[in-house]
This record gives sequence, C-alpha cells and structure tokens, in this order.
Amino acid sequence: MPGETYGVISLLPALVAIGLTLKTRQVLLSLFSGIWLGGTILVGYNPIAGAARALEFVVSNVTATWNMKLLLFTFFVGAMLGMIFLSGGMSALATRIAERIQTRKQAELGTSMLGMLIFVDSYASTMITGSVMRPITDKFEISREKLAYILDSTTSPTASIAVVSTWLGFEVGLIRQQFENLGIQADPFVMFIQSLPFRFYSILAMALVFVVILTDWEFGPMKRAEQRAEQTGKVLRDGADPLIETQEDDIETPDHVEPRWWYFAVPIVTLVFMTGFSLLFTGGLTISGVLTPLSNGNVSGLTTALVDAISNASTADSILWAAFAASGSILAILVGHARIGLEPVSDAIFEGFKMVMFPVAVLSLAWSIGAVSQTLGVGPYIVGISEGVITAAMLPAIVFVTSVLISFAIGTSWGTMGILFPVAIPLAFNLGAPLPSAIGAILTGALFGDHCSPISDTTVLSSMFAASDHVDHVNTQIPYAVLAGSIATLLFLGSGYGLPAVPALLIGFILLVGGAYVLSEHVDIARFSMYDNDADLGVSDD
Repeated sequence: MPGETYGVISLLPALVAIGLTLKTRQVLLSLFSGIWLGGTILVGYNPIAGAARALEFVVSNVTATWNMKLLLFTFFVGAMLGMIFLSGGMSALATRIAERIQTRKQAELGTSMLGMLIFVDSYASTMITGSVMRPITDKFEISREKLAYILDSTTSPTASIAVVSTWLGFEVGLIRQQFENLGIQADPFVMFIQSLPFRFYSILAMALVFVVILTDWEFGPMKRAEQRAEQTGKVLRDGADPLIETQEDDIETPDHVEPRWWYFAVPIVTLVFMTGFSLLFTGGLTISGVLTPLSNGNVSGLTTALVDAISNASTADSILWAAFAASGSILAILVGHARIGLEPVSDAIFEGFKMVMFPVAVLSLAWSIGAVSQTLGVGPYIVGISEGVITAAMLPAIVFVTSVLISFAIGTSWGTMGILFPVAIPLAFNLGAPLPSAIGAILTGALFGDHCSPISDTTVLSSMFAASDHVDHVNTQIPYAVLAGSIATLLFLGSGYGLPAVPALLIGFILLVGGAYVLSEHVDIARFSMYDNDADLGVSDD
C-alpha cells in the first residue's frame, strides 16, 4: 500500500528491468517486466492482479499532466522534424556546416559545442543537435554510440547548470521550498549559484567529452565502436536496433523546392526563443515588471524579477508552447514560401510522428517503472541506509552516492531531486554541513545516475536522436560516466573535510586526464566489450 516501505525488495523491479534490458536488448518488454513485478509485489504477489496493477501504473503515468505535455512536446518536435526533412532545410544547413568541417575531430567538437550552446532545455538541445549533426558525424564515420555519448554528456549537464533554462526553475523551486520549511533566511537563487562549483560530476562529465575528443583516448566498449566505424565505415554495429527509424532520406523534398538553410533555422530559433519567452510568461513576468526596473536604472531589481519568473515558471507548458510555435513556423514556410501542397506536408508530419513513436513508448514505461519504485519506497529505503552513517564531513559524499543510486533505480534526475531534497537539506542544516555542497551533491548525483541508467528519459532521447542502439549507448557511456563519477565522489569527500570547490575541481581535472589516459592505454578493452567477438565488429586487433 502507498507509504509502506518494502526494504530491499523495493529495488527488484528496477534491477530486473535494467538487467533484462542489458541482457536481451528488448527495452519495452524489459521495462514492462519490471513494472509487472512491482505491481505483483504491491498486490500481495498475485501475478494476475499484478498485471492489472501494472497497467494502472502505465495509464496513470501517461495521463499525468506533466508527462502528457512532455509526450505532446515530443510529438510536436517529431512533426517539426518531419516537415524540416520535407523542406530540405536540414540537408542545406548540414551542407553549409560540412563545408567548414574538414576533419573527424572538428565534427565531434562541433557536436559538443552545439549541444552546449542550446542550453535552454536539455530535451530540445538533444533533439536539435542530434538531428543536425548526425549526417555530418556519419560522413566522418563517427560511431552512433559516440554521437549519443556526446549528446548525453553535453546537453543535460549544460542545462542543469545554466542560469536560464527549464532546469533552473525546478532546482531553485526545490531550494526555496526547503528554505521556507527550515526558516533559512537566504536567497534560493544565490544558493543555486553557490552550488555551481560543487556540481563536480556535471562539470567533469562535460570536460571528459573534450578530453576524449582532443586526445582520442577512447576506452571500454566505445573504443571498439570507434574502431569499427573507422575501419569498416559502419556507424552502427551489425544487428543494431536504433531507436529512431525515419531518416531525412525517407522524406523526399519536392523537385520544385530549392532547399534553404533558414528553412531549418527559423523553426529552431522559434523553439528556443519561445521556450525562453514562455518560461518568463508562465512565471508571471509582466511588461511593467521589466520596464519599471529599467526606467529606474535598477538592474538588480530586473535580475530578481527575471529569476523569480523562471523559478515560478511552468516548464511543461513552456516547452509545449514552444514546440507548437516551432511546428507552426515551419508549416507556414512550407505552404507559404516553398509552395508545397498539404498532402505531402501531412505525410511528412505522419512520418515525424512515426519517428518518435517508439521513444514515446519507452519514455512512458520508464516513467512507470520509476513510479513503481517510488511506490515501493526505494527513496526512503536508500536514504534510511545512508542516514545511519552520516556525519557532517561525510554528508556531501553520502548524499551524492545516495542521489546516484536513486536516480539509477528510478531513471529520472528530477524525481530523484524531489525525493532527496526534503531529507538531505534538513539533515545538512541540522548537522551544520555546508548547504551549497549538499545541494550540489543532490543535483549532480542525480545526473550521474541518469547517465548510467537505461531507463532514464534523457538517455533514451540521446539514443533516439543519435539514431543509436539504446543498449549500445548505455554500455559505451557507462565507463566514461563512472570515471567522472568516481572522481566526483572523491571530491565530495574532500569538500566535506574542508577542501574548497575550485581547488577540488582543479584536482578533479588532473585526475580526469590521468584516468582517461590510463584507461585508454593500459586497460584491456576486451573485458568491457559488449560484443561477443571481433567478428561482430568487422575489425582486427592489429
């Protein structure tokens, strides 16, 4: 029943779903197996009643307001991309970019920088960056696994620490709620800023992307994937099952249309601009709220008004409105400027829906397995174990590890934040531990768990828009995430004993570079390989 804690049994549904996913590569069946197991536990181990309870979880999560808006956002983005494919705008832009990209390394760096540049929302950044750069990375024979890793390790970490993003409102809102409950007289946004140097994993994960690209120090299964791509030209391994099926080549641009790069740019700029505008609008910012501080020369007052608006914004509404506006803009271009008829436009929209159908199903089941785990009490169970060994000095590291475990189990960083904030922040306050470090540990630990979990929404979207096999993406990314996460754990241990954040980061960068070198040069990659033998890759060991 709700509120009851099932102890170690609460971990079983997520572990079964994750284990089956990695073993069978059947994502949907594996996720539903975990949901069914959780439902069976909740109804007293009756498998038939458990199946009914599992379906209730799926229905309730799909129809939840926030989730439904995100699914609609995904469908609108799919429609937008289908119409962009029809316009030829993406190929035109890719051609212009490709003219300036001459090497494999430049293609990887361009992908990384674009992923970080669109910082306003991690979902939008993943979709846009993957769609634009995939043809270019394919041209330079960069594996889809590498593309998915770059997307996953640049988009979400950047959005999570950006001062204007869909993440900011949620994070600052959680801080504000705990400060009000505890009577802490501090500005939640200022505390958010103070926590940024303690986002050890987020910063190191982004740094590792550039270390790997600039040095070519690949390791683990990723090294095999890159060898395959370079030696055979296969950006996907034989038998891979990419999450995205519809490609640009599947939608033909009419002969009379001259593809223009701005056919792509206009809807993307609309998406980004409308996301920012909608965040401010739904957060209650008015024209007078902008003009009054400006007329008085009160810059700090304007900053406060902007931060308050973003903190109170409706993220789901904002990205939904933005995706609708972006779809409308490309529709207007197709009909008004490109003079394309409504029938091919409708067909392109339908192809766009097909493109996102499977990921939507995965997202729906991922949310459901997360809800099952929460109902079984995964969060309280893990927190209860941690509380028994917590001291003020150990708190940052323990909170970080706890955040990682919960996020890995339930597949959502935002859900992890919601679980941990009401427990960890009062505990840190009562123990006298530094709040910026504790807050940073929660927020960056949730991201680390996300990067390792095959049931994470951001991981699914990265696989989708890289057109990568999802399990291959998870397998190749985990060693990189674990390297950055292990170093982050050490840094949180150091911060708990008084090591300042900036020196800790400098130490972390040194360890990161050294670790990447050692793993790439001196560790046998075969032991990490996701492949049965070299024949699966078509590469030699020479």
